Parts: sequence; structure tokens; C-alpha cells
Amino acid sequence: MNLRLPLCVLIGRVNVGKSTLFNLFSGERIAIVDPTPGVTRDWIEHVVLVKGVPIRFVDTGGVTLGGDGGELQKHVEERVWRLVDEADLVLFVIDGREPLTQVDLEIAATLRRKSRPFFLVVNKREGLTHEALPAEILALGGKKVFQISAKHGDGIPRLKEALFQEFKDWRGSVPLFDGIPIAIVGKPNVGKSTLFNSLLGEDRAIVSPIPGTTRDAIEVPFFSTYGRYRLVDTAGLPRRKNIRDRVTLYATFRTTERIAEAKLCIFVLDPFCGVTRQDRKIAGEIAQLEKCCIVFVNKVDLLKDKSASILEKLCAQARADLPSLHYAAFRAGSALDSFAVREEILPLMAGIVTRFHQVVQESILSERIRQKVNQRLLAIFSRRKPYLEVLLQEGIAPPRFVGVVDRCEEKEKRRYADIIEKVLREEIDWEGVPLRIELQRKGERVSKGVLELPAK
Repeated sequence: MNLRLPLCVLIGRVNVGKSTLFNLFSGERIAIVDPTPGVTRDWIEHVVLVKGVPIRFVDTGGVTLGGDGGELQKHVEERVWRLVDEADLVLFVIDGREPLTQVDLEIAATLRRKSRPFFLVVNKREGLTHEALPAEILALGGKKVFQISAKHGDGIPRLKEALFQEFKDWRGSVPLFDGIPIAIVGKPNVGKSTLFNSLLGEDRAIVSPIPGTTRDAIEVPFFSTYGRYRLVDTAGLPRRKNIRDRVTLYATFRTTERIAEAKLCIFVLDPFCGVTRQDRKIAGEIAQLEKCCIVFVNKVDLLKDKSASILEKLCAQARADLPSLHYAAFRAGSALDSFAVREEILPLMAGIVTRFHQVVQESILSERIRQKVNQRLLAIFSRRKPYLEVLLQEGIAPPRFVGVVDRCEEKEKRRYADIIEKVLREEIDWEGVPLRIELQRKGERVSKGVLELPAK
């Protein structure tokens, strides 16, 4: 049995349809597709099954080979060629409706010089896949040549068959584990990608001072002694008035989708900007979706005083400014310090995931917790004396509790639920985990799965 999966890397100049082909094989919209050149920057990976063979498919940023792209483009292309050197097969994608460019010729020459096995994939040939290709395209080389339309699916069955024949001996490969999804979220330029790299222990995402560097959500399977996860670096969520192009809009949609899919969000803050309206909006979305949460106050390496008391004050201020995330675990640190980040955040992640599935003994709820709640209710309400008759746990992930209260008005349910939640958190460790409290008046129909009131 092979202990790793075959790696297939898509490469080509900008805007030839690599991301469209990647999404077609993945069976879902993972990479952002837009006519704007250079949309893909970080490489994106997904395990696809081709006739039962698992293959690591990787979409890369467009290559310009010395074109005017600045430092950011340089980082993109360094990653492209690093992946090419590791690949078991390269899919070299060109635009079949345009003349060959100098970049196409140079990419082909570089692949031949590196002796990398590659298929030449001529894209955008809808309706033309049975026509003969010009000699100049065939001269680019490659083990095989395919005419396809990634947008319409023309020629894809033949390409899949060739991939199967190439990798059929890998059928005993171990597929990547589908771990617990963890999304790193926040505004642009707060250090999400730096934290992502530090948690992984490798230079995986491009880090740049340019806001909006990350566009696609980068997902990486992450294995550690603290568990198995799918770590996702997301694009920064800008304010709505700052969304001025389709690519930023698509990136925002993808980030929102990733928050919805995640079990735990790591929400990164910049203490030098303070908690902004946009931070509160992101926090509200995390809380509304009932996601576990770690709030990481970043960039403390820039502080003159890094004492424990100062870090505690930073966390306390962030907690006060984000009331919707009252349940979150607040930590302060520097995303640049990979060792410290992994030492603190990894066990915290594992603890939160464990608590997310925690079940409380019924005897603890019915005795200690219920008694303390009733003491609190008696002290708070002077006229009508509400009484918690029953408190039961109905579910996990998130933990759900149902309480039956005597003399409970509809308008007061939220206040009673807050009291119950406060007592639950005082008596049991729920750091980082949202709790769902449902209240019913005595005599109301009790939810399925909840025991009926004991007879007096």
C-alpha cells in the first residue's frame, strides 16, 4: 500500500481556465473563477476520486515568467515551481482559442528542462475537440495531448481515463482524513495567514502587507497529537462599502460559507486598530451560527510591554467589546511565534472540540445546577418567584439544555435562560463553546427526547 497520494498539479499562464478545471474535478466551487487575470494566488488543494483512485489535485496561480507582477507575483510563482518539482504529474493548461504566447513556450521549455512528466491540456475547445491541433501546439510536447472545455465538459472523460491509467497502481493509497473543520477569520490584514502558517509549521499561505492578498479559502488537512483537523485560511471580510469588484465579492461569499461549515472559528484581531464595527459584525455572525470560537489578539510582538498583565488586559478589553462572543476563549500572542502559537492554541482547540461534545451527568444538572439557579432566581425576582422544576441536556454540538420553569412569562424566558447559562458556565468548563438554552413553562409540551416532569 502507498502511504501517500499521487500529486497532480495544474499549471499555466493566467486566465487559461485552471480554476474552472480544478472545480470540475473537485465537484464543487472551491477556487474562485473570474475573467480577471491573476485571481488565484495561493495554491489550493483537494483530493478527488478518478474512477476510485484518490488524487491530490492542486490549482496554482498563473505564471508570467518575469511579467510585471511585483513581489506578490514572485511569491506566487516560487510556490508554483516548488509544487512542480514535487508533482507526480503536471497538467499544463493552455488557451486553445488564442495564439500561443511566449509565456506558454517558456513554461513548456521549463517543464522539459526539469524532466517533469506532463499532459498538455488545450482548454476552451468547446465544439472543436475533434479538430486537428496546429503543429505549434503539438510541438509543446507532453506525454499526451487533450482537447477539452472545462466550462462545458467536452473531452473530460478521455482526460479522466488517462489520469486513471497513469495512477491506477495507487488504488491502495491512504486517503486524507476528513478532520474537524477550523476556520481562521477576521478583517483583511490582521495576520490570519501568518497564524495559519504558524499552526501548520510551514510556509503554506502567502503573507503580504497588501490587504486582500488571500482570495481563495485555503484548506489543508492538519494532523497533530491534539487531533486531526481541516485548517482553513479565509479571505479577510471587508466592510460592504469596501467591496468594489467581483473577486472581492466572491472571496467574501467563500469566507461566509467556510464559517458556516466550520465547527471552530479562530477570530483574529489587531489590537492597534481596536475592535471595529466590522469586527463586531463578524463576531455576531460566528455567534448566530453557534460556532465554537477562539479570539486571538495578534501582533503583541509590536508592544513595548508584553507582560502577562498587559496581555490579560488586551483580552479583557476585547471580551468587553465583543459581547456576542462572551463564551469565546480569548488569547493574546504573536502569530509570528510559531512555537508559542502551537503550544497554546493546539491544546486549546482540542479542549474546545471536546467540550463541544460534552455530556453532563443528569444528577449534576438536577441537583447542584438546578439548586444554584433557583437560589439566583429567588435573589433576583422579589415579587413573582419563578422556580426551575427540571433541567436536562437534550443534545451536543452545540450542547443543548431544556429547562421547565414554573411561573415563566414568555417575555422573561430570555432573562431566565441567561441566568441558567451563567450558572452552567460557573459550575462546568464550557470555555469557547456556545450553549443553547430552551425554556418551557410548566405544563407546556416538552421536546421529543426530554423526560416528562416527575409526579409530585
